[in-house]
Amino acid sequence: MKSPLKYSENHISALPTIKKLVPEGSVVDSYLFYSGELEFALCNSKRFISAHTSKYVIYEFWQCALEDSFSLYEMVTSKQVSRIIDKSTFHILQENWPKYPDPYLRSALFFMLNRYSNSGLISSGDFNKKFFNPVSISYLRNFYVENFHLEHDSGKDICSIAKTIVGSGNYHLFPLGKFNYNLFDDGKSYGLEQYKINHRKLFDIIKEKNFKWIALYKPHAYVFSLYSKFNIKMTDKNGNLTTNKNNCEDIIVTNF
Repeated sequence: MKSPLKYSENHISALPTIKKLVPEGSVVDSYLFYSGELEFALCNSKRFISAHTSKYVIYEFWQCALEDSFSLYEMVTSKQVSRIIDKSTFHILQENWPKYPDPYLRSALFFMLNRYSNSGLISSGDFNKKFFNPVSISYLRNFYVENFHLEHDSGKDICSIAKTIVGSGNYHLFPLGKFNYNLFDDGKSYGLEQYKINHRKLFDIIKEKNFKWIALYKPHAYVFSLYSKFNIKMTDKNGNLTTNKNNCEDIIVTNF
């Protein structure tokens, strides 16, 4: 099952390696859930995913998609809704879409803004219509996934969540995107769908944990230094393991 959403910082190239690390039938808790490309691929390969998000707008979209994706599809393809978004209204809607009262309309706009945004973010990104097409709309119409459960960790950041995880038989997946030093976080504006991650604080928490964790990053020199005492693998854009940092698409770090 293909995800109806896209995200420029997804970690789908890590899938073949994760499948080797995590046996079929395993339960994986995945945090910072957003577009679902990696998680749904794991569901389709007989892993059980418990996805966690602290962002209500993400939770709401996926709840609507899980409950009635066809209604979302009908709304997205209706003339009334489809004519709302074009190049001239795109940035206005990025600011105002959460104000619509109906959750299915909000979720339809969530999908459309995701597909029209070059980054895949809802509240930011530049207009690009090439990803809103019959194929992507068919992913929404046909959306169905097994082996999947969604949790809303209301009001909790990832560091607070990581502190509460106790040792278990589950694997814990942290798709962390691009590393940053969090130097200007206090003055930075975040969209309703964006996660604020203190990367070094999270590292200090999980490095002491005894549960099995997998941290995923986009290439960054400091990640190799920070996680140097753990197991680090790199994959290229095709999902093949590589030792060449110039070909690295995803960094996969494990403590097992």
